[in-house]
Amino acid sequence: MFVFPTLILLGLWQLDRAEEKRGIEKSVNAATDKSPLQLNSADKSNLRVEVYRKVSVKGKFDSERQYLWDNKIHQGRPGYQVLTAFVLENSNTAVIVNRGWVPMLARRDQMPDITVVPDIQTISGVIKDPSNTIQLAERIDQSGLTFPHVVQAFEPEFFELELGISLLPVMVELDKSDDNGYVRDWRPFFGKIEKHNGYALQWFLMAIIAFFLYFKLNLNRVE
Repeated sequence: MFVFPTLILLGLWQLDRAEEKRGIEKSVNAATDKSPLQLNSADKSNLRVEVYRKVSVKGKFDSERQYLWDNKIHQGRPGYQVLTAFVLENSNTAVIVNRGWVPMLARRDQMPDITVVPDIQTISGVIKDPSNTIQLAERIDQSGLTFPHVVQAFEPEFFELELGISLLPVMVELDKSDDNGYVRDWRPFFGKIEKHNGYALQWFLMAIIAFFLYFKLNLNRVE
């Protein structure tokens, strides 16, 4: 009987997935509980270990050269997330700030107004590392392109070439209280643990049913 062990293995796999998500949730909660990182003075060599940590940074937005991250849906409406380089004060280094979601206009060639004041200011947010996003098409250096520019993925290595400035490898999701943003429904995503536990229970119940049917059929044959 091969069905029974297969169903048991599927149930155990779902329990492993639930445990994996539980570990991610624990690390996210630990990061959010830390005091805000002062990015201007922080060690920038390994910022990816600070993902989900709150951050404060002083500098100014590059208001003339911004990106629109395509294929972002909010409440069923298509749109973009606005990505703006934020140049750290007294440096030639910047970090991309996700300023939130804006709706797509009537035509694809119409760009939303994403004007931002380029004054020196201090902003706050949360460090994210969306480097695992899917690149939908081959990207080439497009120096001299017009802005705002529509992109399909977060690719700081290309943004560096296009902006001519050193970029940190992470992104900052702008705090909801900041006036420089748009729709910001930020949520730590690590999946629902209960979903995997529910799937595991389903597989185990199916295994019990399969074992019962197998036992009953073989008992009938003996009789």
